[in-house]
Amino acid sequence: MWRLVVAPNPVLDDVVRQELLIQSSQASRLSSLLGLPLSAVVYTVMAVSGADRTEILAWAGLVLVVMFVYVLGVGRFVTRPASTRSYRERLRIAVVFQALGGTAWGSLPVIVTPVPGETSVVAISCAVITLAVAANVVFASATPLPWLAFHLCCLLVGSAGLIVHGQGPVAGLNALTVLAAFPLARYMYQQVAGARLVARQNELLAAELRTEREAVERINLQLSEANTELRHQATRDPLTQLPNRTLFFDHLVRSMRHGRHNGTPVAVIYFDLDKFKAVNDTLGHGAGDDLLCQVAQRVTAVLRSPDVLARLGGDEFVVLTHDFEDNADQDTPVAVAERIRQVLDVPFDLSGAPVVISGSLGLAIDESGLSAEDLVERADLALYRAKQQGRNQVSVFDDALNRLRQGIDS
Repeated sequence: MWRLVVAPNPVLDDVVRQELLIQSSQASRLSSLLGLPLSAVVYTVMAVSGADRTEILAWAGLVLVVMFVYVLGVGRFVTRPASTRSYRERLRIAVVFQALGGTAWGSLPVIVTPVPGETSVVAISCAVITLAVAANVVFASATPLPWLAFHLCCLLVGSAGLIVHGQGPVAGLNALTVLAAFPLARYMYQQVAGARLVARQNELLAAELRTEREAVERINLQLSEANTELRHQATRDPLTQLPNRTLFFDHLVRSMRHGRHNGTPVAVIYFDLDKFKAVNDTLGHGAGDDLLCQVAQRVTAVLRSPDVLARLGGDEFVVLTHDFEDNADQDTPVAVAERIRQVLDVPFDLSGAPVVISGSLGLAIDESGLSAEDLVERADLALYRAKQQGRNQVSVFDDALNRLRQGIDS
């Protein structure tokens, strides 16, 4: 019998079973408050019928003491959510307390001696037992094992008292009446506890799905941020954060295609820093890196919004300029290159020391039949001529350089 009472229901998982046990025990603690008015009614009716008041008070006192112990004990050991006790431990304690309560309620016909010729004592005994069991059916049906312990103890003790007092037939009738509560309890358990179980399981499932969805969303966000960072690193110069060679050529190819389709020219300005190696040798590579970053900031500040500045490596930079008009002096490629040359003439502040450098620039304008690599190569040849001619100037690719390039290729 004990193994039957404490055996866990395999249908319910531990989390749901424990929560149902806690909720059921909390409801049963509240239903115990019915013992106060019910004991008063029993005392009044049985005292009027002539039963011994001392015996009635003894029974009522026993019920109240057990009820007090039940409320405190269940509250401390069963219904406290923060407790570390397992489901089986909580269930075992609930069964013990319910059995104790059932014994107290069923002891009425044991303690109180019936008055000869009066049937009210027997009737009230049966009514008390039935009411106590019915209350537990209503409030404790979510966990039937503790209720079963209360029910059986109440039935056995009460029926034994009635038989001792010569009320065997009434005890049998009472047993049949109380046993009829078993199908009712089973039905209520299936309806009430089953509904609670499904609702709680759905709630736990929804919470688990929400947690998993939030975890997936966090992972997706992290992956998106990581992909964005990887794309940035793959297309940006790590020192100056300018577009690198790959991104620059993507812009150049699209701009050349767009320019040829709309009849608007595209130009490339290739430049590097004169005597940059001397800065690295005298002030260190840290100063050289600082200089490159300042160059990137200065040149970006004097470019137009559609222009693109990129770093190809070392001290070599390249500018893509397009959507300019030949009659607009400030927006021609030569004017853009001249602004770059002038801004590079301004001394740079490297660790508190002014450093004067200059820039040599080569300019090439797109023509039909050129590839992006050809256009950049033309600008590079123009840059080489600017260095040969004394540095710190702008050189435009022309037919002479074109013939020189063709001679080199041949």
